[in-house]
Amino acid sequence: MKFSSLFATAIAASSALVSAYKEDPVGGVNTINFFVDYSIKELPEVQATDVADIHNTETVSLFYTAKNDEDFPVLIIGVGGSVNHPVTGDIVSNFTVGQLGPITLGPGESESFEQKVSVNLVPGNYVINPQLYVAIDEQVRLIPIRGQVVTVTDFPISFFNPQLLFLELILIASFGGLIYFGYESYGKQYFAGTSPVAAAKIKKASSPSISTGAAKLDESWLPESHLKQKKAKKAN
Repeated sequence: MKFSSLFATAIAASSALVSAYKEDPVGGVNTINFFVDYSIKELPEVQATDVADIHNTETVSLFYTAKNDEDFPVLIIGVGGSVNHPVTGDIVSNFTVGQLGPITLGPGESESFEQKVSVNLVPGNYVINPQLYVAIDEQVRLIPIRGQVVTVTDFPISFFNPQLLFLELILIASFGGLIYFGYESYGKQYFAGTSPVAAAKIKKASSPSISTGAAKLDESWLPESHLKQKKAKKAN
């Protein structure tokens, strides 16, 4: 759930008031006329009272503008900050302190510079609170800058993400290799054993022809009495 613009406005206003002070090492707090503000370079449309949507693993650039309204020079030597819980104010993470220049701002002078911030947080709502390190009269001062409410989310997973696509190709290749190995080891023999075999044609042997007609006998060698008896039987 995103925070409302009203809540973001309250955070920015309270931080802006704090940024107008510097700590006095002798004791007490003295004001300093030193203006610092910033914008998120990748989100130029986001204002101080808006909620910035940032994705994890992103590196965002905070683009600072500083102006020295004092009548003495101020030396900018570094920039840092923290990520805080929006309700309790507890520090969740710290920015890596980056060294600058040093950049010397004389009375009435302005300067711009950038800070790279890598985002690696549990998805949720936070307040980023940058801090500027300056040197005045050879003493290091810490100047808080306004907070910015942000919502951190993970990148949506895309099927065509290069890293995910590479993993998909590896899985497909591995699966294809297993199928090929299984076919070569077992499948080929199985399909060869169950393939249909053409039935051998058996030539039907021709059966010997049987003559049903009576064979004609040579009667020349038979006795004449036998022939007469045979003729007599036929006449009857």
